[in-house]
Amino acid sequence: MTGRDMDEVRSHWWPREGWWPGRLVYTWHLTFEGAPQLHRLAERYQQALAAVGGHDPVPAQWLHLTVQSVGWVDEVSDERLEQVIRAVAVRLGRLAPVEVTFDRPAVMGEGVALTPAPAEPLREIWGEIRNGVAEVAGEAPMAAEQVEGFHPHVSLTYINTPGMARPYVEALSGVDAEPVRVNVDRVTLIVQNRVLEPEWVYRWSTHAVVPLGADDGA
Repeated sequence: MTGRDMDEVRSHWWPREGWWPGRLVYTWHLTFEGAPQLHRLAERYQQALAAVGGHDPVPAQWLHLTVQSVGWVDEVSDERLEQVIRAVAVRLGRLAPVEVTFDRPAVMGEGVALTPAPAEPLREIWGEIRNGVAEVAGEAPMAAEQVEGFHPHVSLTYINTPGMARPYVEALSGVDAEPVRVNVDRVTLIVQNRVLEPEWVYRWSTHAVVPLGADDGA
């Protein structure tokens, strides 16, 4: 996944292996409850896309950046989950908070998304979380979209109808919006639900919050 617009789009809501309705997953995310400037930027672009059909906008409260899965709730014991949290906390405690910038979105294969810059500090966060999960579980789950590496992005809307990308690209081109900066100082372990018809959205509850830079070297 890159910041370059795709020529065609496909539905995001294809059946994920093992993810049946109502099944929950533990996963590490960046969530943006404290980033109203990002909410406003997202809404500007979502408003522009409102005239284009075939997609499901992400409500501001559910904007997120997926980092790393831990496993299905029904398969991960409470003990193992707490071990993962401790292992991840040690690693993230050694990383300083970072600031990233979100500018113009791009039309991806299954949605329209904002990509943060610089991406490398977020890849470092991802790597440390994967190492923490692997330390406990022996390996870290690999999402299908991460087979070719971790490409951080915040989806603004998910495509639900295959077709050409041009209508989305043209709608986005008419928006004049300033980039926004967001401080990343924590990563959240969530319990996530993939809600299908009629909402078509990802919802979650927070299980744990791990700060960056908690280890001050003392």
